[in-house]
Amino acid sequence: MLVVYMVIAIVMTGREPETSLCSGMTIEVADGSKRVEGVKPFVTSQELERELGDLPERAHGIALENINTQEIRHRLLELDKIEDASVVRYTDGSIRIKVKPIEPVLRVFDRSESYYVNRAGKRVKASARYHKNVPVVQGHFDPADSAFTPLSLLPLLNYIANDTVWNAYIGMIKVNSPTDVLLIPNIRQHVINIGAPTDLESKFERLLTFYRKVLPRQGWEKYDTLTLKWNGQLVASKRHKRAADVPVVSHYDEEAVSIDAMLAGDDVAPGRTRPGQKAHSEKPIPAKNG
Repeated sequence: MLVVYMVIAIVMTGREPETSLCSGMTIEVADGSKRVEGVKPFVTSQELERELGDLPERAHGIALENINTQEIRHRLLELDKIEDASVVRYTDGSIRIKVKPIEPVLRVFDRSESYYVNRAGKRVKASARYHKNVPVVQGHFDPADSAFTPLSLLPLLNYIANDTVWNAYIGMIKVNSPTDVLLIPNIRQHVINIGAPTDLESKFERLLTFYRKVLPRQGWEKYDTLTLKWNGQLVASKRHKRAADVPVVSHYDEEAVSIDAMLAGDDVAPGRTRPGQKAHSEKPIPAKNG
């Protein structure tokens, strides 16, 4: 009998809200980040009320069976500013909407357009500045190229963000093409072409070695581009015009990197950028002796 009673009670409880009236609808924007004075949030509860046609104001007294909570959630998720949303009906007849604003992982300047992107690839126009610091990427992304999108840069962005030195040193990323991704240092003496955003451990190791072992002798103003596109190589292109003097901040001790890290590719001879191609005015890292 007890089991039968529980089944009946559950069925009655489940059906009761369908025949009752809504006691009210509330919207909460669950933005846990710290507010910055003068910076607009991505979305407010008032904006969402307007998106729902003022339904939250009119909901009181409407039959609950006439309010489709799934449809409300779907409508909210269609908005570019929304990361996630829940619409829950409670036993007291109230409906509570909880919305999570989009959480960008980077900001893109694409020609005349600027937008934020979250981890799912959802975009929101950057009409107002986001109140968290996110990496900045400049470049043109072809909508027809689904293989290379702003999210393709996430491994690179995460690598930089997880290293305190590179995170402080790299100011911006510029994309010329999927195989020409440029890092723009904050000191602006030169740019770093890492090629495709792959094989990051090796590329940054070569770059750090070059900073510690070559530039102190050659001078920071001598080169305008450091290229890490090719396996095992760093190619430094000479600057045609001397750059303005900029203070240089050293992050590492002189002995922090072994000279053994200065390696050329197995099939690339010292002084060449590719097999069979002369370096011309470019200076590659020398091959390992022995």
